[in-house]
Amino acid sequence: MWSGHGTFDTGYGSVGAAGPAGGFGSPAGTQAEKKQRIRSQNIVPCTVSQLLAAEQVDETFRICDVEISQVTIVGIIRHAEKAPTNILYKVDDMTAAPMDVRQWVDTDEAGSENVVVPPGTYVKVAGHLRSFQNKKSLVAFKIMPLENMNEFTTHILEIVNAHMILRKNLMSASRAPQSFGTGMGEVGGYGGGGSLPVNGLTAHQAQVLNLIKNCPIPEGMSLQELKVQLHNMSMSTIKQAVEFLSSEGHIYSTVDDDHYKSTDAE
Repeated sequence: MWSGHGTFDTGYGSVGAAGPAGGFGSPAGTQAEKKQRIRSQNIVPCTVSQLLAAEQVDETFRICDVEISQVTIVGIIRHAEKAPTNILYKVDDMTAAPMDVRQWVDTDEAGSENVVVPPGTYVKVAGHLRSFQNKKSLVAFKIMPLENMNEFTTHILEIVNAHMILRKNLMSASRAPQSFGTGMGEVGGYGGGGSLPVNGLTAHQAQVLNLIKNCPIPEGMSLQELKVQLHNMSMSTIKQAVEFLSSEGHIYSTVDDDHYKSTDAE
């Protein structure tokens, strides 16, 4: 998995050759289980927000119905605390609150794993996603300080590429990609489930953002108007989407806390 050149093998290089459905379809029987096990061994580049939003099914985690286990994140260490058996880091990639990253140390042998990486250092972390008492964290098997910030940019591109491949293959598998009918073209369409992320957004967040972006009113779209347009979506879901979009810089409030405009509205 570790290439030895400052990067991680994401495992996505072989996805496209998995079969006519793009490798992320749902082949039947033991073949599907075998492919799923292979996928779970790939290292998937992610943001912290994606990991926090991953759905837990029994002991596994899924993003877009694909099981993930080993992931990479890139961020800055905000806090480091060493205990006798492990080092606890808080790694911040600015997409959500800093994530707990725990690295177990070998108490019997001196090594790089026993050295605490100081706060303020940008690092690339490879590890296994875990959840305890509904709080997700990473158990790291490799923490690598970045040699230059190009590695940060590369990681972002890897995330976009990996999840574009994922979305494309899932849409190919569905054979019937659909759009929301709210001005989103084919690029913004989703498969029948409507839960695939586009540009890091869930279906609900994308719907809300699209309506706000296309609102011609100077004061922007109100929460009440969003509820009228999205009558199948609860107000609490709308508010959660608005809160996320606002925190991510996609939208901003105007005349009051109930009206919003898109930051890139034409």
